[in-house]
Amino acid sequence: MKKLVLASVAMVAACSGSLVCSPAFAQGADGQAAQGGLPASCTQVTIKDAAEYNDYANATSQSAPQAKADAIEAFLQKYPNSAAKAQMLEALMGAYQSISAAKTLDAAKRLLQVEPNNLRALTFVVYLEHQQSNGNQQMLDDAASWAQKGLNAPKDQCMTQADYDKVKDLATPVFYSAIAADDTGKKDPKDATDAYAKELQSYKDPTQTTVVPALLDTYLLGQAYLQEDPKDLKDAIWFLTRAAQFSKPPYQAQIETAAEYWYKKYHCSQNDAACNGTPPGGFSQVQQLAALPANVFPPAEYNPTQAPPPPSPAELAHQAVVTTAGCANVTPAPPPAPPANLSATAAEAPAVTPATTPAAATPIPTACSDALKSMALGDKEFILSNGAAPDQAAIWGVMNGVTAEVPGLVVTAAADSVQLAVSQDAQQSNKADFTINMKAPLNNVPTTGTKVTYIATFDSYTQNPPMIILKDGEPKAAAKPPVHHAPVHHPAAQ
Repeated sequence: MKKLVLASVAMVAACSGSLVCSPAFAQGADGQAAQGGLPASCTQVTIKDAAEYNDYANATSQSAPQAKADAIEAFLQKYPNSAAKAQMLEALMGAYQSISAAKTLDAAKRLLQVEPNNLRALTFVVYLEHQQSNGNQQMLDDAASWAQKGLNAPKDQCMTQADYDKVKDLATPVFYSAIAADDTGKKDPKDATDAYAKELQSYKDPTQTTVVPALLDTYLLGQAYLQEDPKDLKDAIWFLTRAAQFSKPPYQAQIETAAEYWYKKYHCSQNDAACNGTPPGGFSQVQQLAALPANVFPPAEYNPTQAPPPPSPAELAHQAVVTTAGCANVTPAPPPAPPANLSATAAEAPAVTPATTPAAATPIPTACSDALKSMALGDKEFILSNGAAPDQAAIWGVMNGVTAEVPGLVVTAAADSVQLAVSQDAQQSNKADFTINMKAPLNNVPTTGTKVTYIATFDSYTQNPPMIILKDGEPKAAAKPPVHHAPVHHPAAQ
């Protein structure tokens, strides 16, 4: 009977920059891990058969990764129930690491069939499935499932506490990164931001977050905040800016541009030229804070205020009315727009569509009425489409029953009715905003896209969808050609 002391074999050989390549995963120079304080069952494996022992000794003595992998595979095929099976699978996992990612993954999964909570094998499976997923949701789901198992795995009794802590410190970011990627793939940004944040929190040394892979996930955390509804711009700006500070060209400029764009959207009011400049005013302070390695998360000094929202269409319509000569204070200000961070339920409530009837006329001073009459047709349409009821009434009061020329592009046409795109926006989107109901059926129905002008009388309007309706429409008569008279000859004065 021969007694062998076997080590917990780690992820060894050429790591090629792999995240899981670390001394915490490597065995000692003599092929044995530290065994202090572990049960005897962990430090000794008894192989009774001499031939099995010789094959074991031959496999473990190989130094070349391919030779070692081949010898271990032969051993496992010959002795599928060997007492050394788990240790040999772990050695196989390490040997394959410098040869084939696919074979490394296979060896790790075979090891998990023997030791379901093997933390090193779980880390390999999660890392490799995540890296190889390329957007494949099933692979992301599998990696996330293994990652959750890894987060909950108990300490192996055959690992010292010090070794377990080292491996756990390296494995935890790998697990949370895979979970976050899976959440992103499932379009669940809320859970993705939570997982990415836990990943960054799990790094004991903040400088680790300034290099890949944590740096990439810092950027992805910023992107995940932008996918939330509503967007969390304040946090998105921070993590995008931090990612930019430690990235290399050309990615640095691209990420910085995105961070500046959202900074302006969040912090800069429309009339603040300095804040809306390039670079934005005040943004350098954010960059300085984000460039400090210790500031993995926003410090207290990072507190950009949210700019007031731009005027709503209803407010713009109201300003158009009350700033017209003689019209100050003729209509009350519209109610404030709902806050941007409404709950999803409130934000998704169906809009109320006004009935297809004109608003009641509002008595206004004659000077104001005369000034409103001369307002451009496009401005009147904007107020009817977007204004509060009092502003609509003020405009409709000077339009209702008035006969006017209406030029536009034909969207749809029939003998008794033509729909036109009159405003520039309507023409750009080829969407009708005026309906002309004809006084008499048209002899020549215009084709779509034709420029026409009709003379008609304003009759009614709807706000949603925006449509101004006129009656008694007639084509504008073509201008008569000028009459040329023969020259008159007058006799010369005597």
